[in-house]
Amino acid sequence: MKKNLTLFVAFVSAAALLTACGDKANDNSSEEASAVATEAADAESATQTGTDVDLSTLETQTLLDTDLETCLTLGEYKGVTAEVTTVEITDEDVESKLASVYAQDPMMVDVTDRAVESGDTVNIDYVGKYADTQEAFQGGTAQGASLTIGSHSYIDGFEDGLIGVNIGDTVDLNLTFPENYGAAELAGKDVVFTVTVNGIQTAEAEPSDEWVASKNLEGVTDLEGFKNHLKEQLTQDAQSTREDTIQNTVLETVMNNTTFNEIPEKLYNRYYKQQYEAINYYTQLYAASTGTQLTADEFVTMTMQNNGIAGEAQDYIKNMVDQTTKQFMMLQAIADKEGIEVTDEDIDEYLHNAYDNAATTAYSTFEEYKASLEMEIYREGLMSQKVVDFLTENANVVETN
Repeated sequence: MKKNLTLFVAFVSAAALLTACGDKANDNSSEEASAVATEAADAESATQTGTDVDLSTLETQTLLDTDLETCLTLGEYKGVTAEVTTVEITDEDVESKLASVYAQDPMMVDVTDRAVESGDTVNIDYVGKYADTQEAFQGGTAQGASLTIGSHSYIDGFEDGLIGVNIGDTVDLNLTFPENYGAAELAGKDVVFTVTVNGIQTAEAEPSDEWVASKNLEGVTDLEGFKNHLKEQLTQDAQSTREDTIQNTVLETVMNNTTFNEIPEKLYNRYYKQQYEAINYYTQLYAASTGTQLTADEFVTMTMQNNGIAGEAQDYIKNMVDQTTKQFMMLQAIADKEGIEVTDEDIDEYLHNAYDNAATTAYSTFEEYKASLEMEIYREGLMSQKVVDFLTENANVVETN
């Protein structure tokens, strides 16, 4: 529940906010991406890519324009129970995390007294040529390439062909590209790779103080200190998971306790339109960064697949908007009943923080930036967070082993 709500609020807010401001964490984003994103977000009146609905024709209304008392009946929302499992970070947890971190980034040492073995990381130069013409093919030449033997990063036979080769030796590998290889000009072709082994490295079996020092972590200089660092990380992760579990449980329970009599069409349209505008924004960013233009529905389908979600994009979006509309209605109804308000100062503080911490902006002043935004989006987002905090603070949290 909370994840869906949070993602939607962030999604919609980002579409409006990032048009003007780039996050400092993404300083490497291109000017092209910013320009394309701005153009996409400004096209509110246009039919959005990927849907057969002209969003500019949708009539909308806000939560403040909605008679929530006729639309829903709140059930119990204060003091609802949320069970969480008590988690204690053990030495075994720390050792497991250490092993995982080390496996991904081990301490490499040079090997000079033997030939290449499976598992080694080799530094190589190579030239790939067609076997019949001896002509070098495009993309088949490299110098100083790093390759771990056994990683299956290259075509069959390439890595195995280097086992037993000594540093400084050059070998010819007679290989064949797979019939279904992505590059049509190489699919099924017989080739010869001429490979020189420049160096051999292998991973030390265990992490060491030297390995820790190479990571340049502030205040962490040895293995024992790194274990303490990992324990702090694991503790923070466990606390974050605990908080998410409480919020998810509380919101799900409160939603289940709420009776929804109707969902006003114009209110639903509001979130449907916002969702597609946000998706279109991210689709344009994706196009700018990858060179691949997708429709909004194609982008959603790709995202669903990446997250293991089955189904049709339109059905997924409509279901998400339906749930989102209900969530906002419920949260606003609780805010009304409990006197929870979002002031102009709250909104200004939020927007000032975003504007002041932006890497780049299309606006010369904060006032110009603020005037380009729909304040109700931010009021709803901040209201939602205040109500979620209220619900979790008043929940009956039960610790279980």
